[in-house]
Amino acid sequence: MDYQQSFAVSALGMSLERMRVDVSALNIANANSVLGAVGAPYQPMRVVSYAQGPFAIPGPSMDAGAFTNMIDRALAAPVAWLEPTAMPPRQMYEPGHPYADAKGFVSYPGVDTATEMMTMLSATRAYEANVAAMNMARAMAMKALEIGGNT
Repeated sequence: MDYQQSFAVSALGMSLERMRVDVSALNIANANSVLGAVGAPYQPMRVVSYAQGPFAIPGPSMDAGAFTNMIDRALAAPVAWLEPTAMPPRQMYEPGHPYADAKGFVSYPGVDTATEMMTMLSATRAYEANVAAMNMARAMAMKALEIGGNT
């Protein structure tokens, strides 16, 4: 595997984690909005991702080309999309609100701010891990160039 592939794997991971942070921030920002931008109630979203498979575990019988092919397949496919959550709306008793129903309840999006904050925290940590992996691959590439230049 060349270094560009390891950079691409880290970049793909960072892109996914940034998407998770952005979606969680959007959910938190709309937690107290009654209507979305198009006039419909806001529906909280989730990032769904998958690892393309089947992945074989590299072993003594697997050559480097097979491992490179697995990396190429993983980088070629879209790995994430958005889907709405199945959380029911929060009902708050606010009889004076302009969007209150006949019983005085207003429907807010079913956003759990604690869950969204945990999602943001874990995505931030995963992003940092991808940055560390990219920096390590860069350091190894620089060291390889340094070693190769001394001969």
